[in-house]
Amino acid sequence: MLAACALLVLAFAPAQYFGRQQDDVLYLVGARALAMGRYCLLTDPACPPLTMINPLWPALLAPLSWITESVGLFQAASALLLALAPAGVWLWLRRRLGETEALLGAALFASSPLVLAQAGVVMSEIPYTLALLGLLLAADAGNALPAGLSAAALLLTRTAGIAALPALAFARKGKDRARAWLPPLLAFAGWSAYSYSRSRTVEKLDMLGLTYGDRAAAKLASVAASNAAYYARGVGACFLPPSLAEGPAALALGAALLLGAAWGGLSALRRRRDDPAALALAGSAALLAVWGWQYERYLLPLLPLLYWALASALGARAPRALAALLVLQLGFQVAPRIGRPSPWAEPELARTYAWLAARPAGSLLTSAHNVRDGWLSGLPSRPLPLVEDDAEFAAALKRAKITLIVRADGLDYGLLADPDAGPVRELARINRRLEDPRFFRKVHEEPSERATVYEPR
Repeated sequence: MLAACALLVLAFAPAQYFGRQQDDVLYLVGARALAMGRYCLLTDPACPPLTMINPLWPALLAPLSWITESVGLFQAASALLLALAPAGVWLWLRRRLGETEALLGAALFASSPLVLAQAGVVMSEIPYTLALLGLLLAADAGNALPAGLSAAALLLTRTAGIAALPALAFARKGKDRARAWLPPLLAFAGWSAYSYSRSRTVEKLDMLGLTYGDRAAAKLASVAASNAAYYARGVGACFLPPSLAEGPAALALGAALLLGAAWGGLSALRRRRDDPAALALAGSAALLAVWGWQYERYLLPLLPLLYWALASALGARAPRALAALLVLQLGFQVAPRIGRPSPWAEPELARTYAWLAARPAGSLLTSAHNVRDGWLSGLPSRPLPLVEDDAEFAAALKRAKITLIVRADGLDYGLLADPDAGPVRELARINRRLEDPRFFRKVHEEPSERATVYEPR
């Protein structure tokens, strides 16, 4: 069965065109930069420090940059790594549940549309999931140093690894506590110090404040409620026909499954206050509740924890329930997709990118997703300047030598939780500025893509 799980993941790769999530471009660029002996954003002529992404995933990919510049090998490596994850899920679950539940959990993971959507995608959720499983395996076995090293790997892969650190509470003795906590603390401190020394900020921590501004108390409840509904709908949709995946049925089913998992986690904590899996699940749920960006891929590393917690809550009924969920997932979500092209096979702005690719040498692009847009159009890029004054915005673009500004309406920037978030308001203000004929000229438009290209006057 594990071989079939791996083959299923590989059959869906690549599930998305390269660059769709922008971060995949950043990881590839980071890998190339590391292979050249530096860590900066090669797509920007100034090559600023690459402090917006943690370095472990680019470091793992860097050797591939010595072999080729083609994205295909990076996608294949990502697909192969994700294909290993079902075996990791089985290995961890069989220590906590029965063999049947472990195999069903591995199959549920491998066939989840949330997982298959990331097959062959060069994103950090893949190594993060494996590092989290390593942490849980080590913690369950009481091995402090391997658990600490896995936690350090989590933090160097994604800062979200902070949420899983409560799993280290099992290490209570002095030496064990040091072995468990010292590696992640050193990893986080080292990366934060490097990031701050290069950019005067620790970007991922800044992003949390960016979404709330000075209104955290007022926004927290609404963001948490929106996130809860979003992720419950994402979980429920895995087991329903596509026609019901966006509606109340998905929300209701997902909420029921998440409540069941919550009950299982709480029951585990009643039995053992320092249960690593329950603490990691609770910490991760807390982070997802307050984080202002919403992406279904954030659920991918949590799926093994959810399956375990749900099975724990169901007890002897778990094999039948997990099997039923597997049948629903295979029938409604996997079978209809086999043999069909990915809905994300082509860029949403393909025609716009083709027009941009024909621009003269020396063109420099900016946009809300400048790294992705620049990569897919073959142009160097820089981020949009963040300034208060309209005239100063145009002046800042000229100082940065920007010649083309891409505006794309209707794309998902992951900020659905809070329409009043700082980045949302800033993007709306920039779009209004672009419509001012005193400072900008419209040079191209693709109505079918809801995309417009401007240039400064």
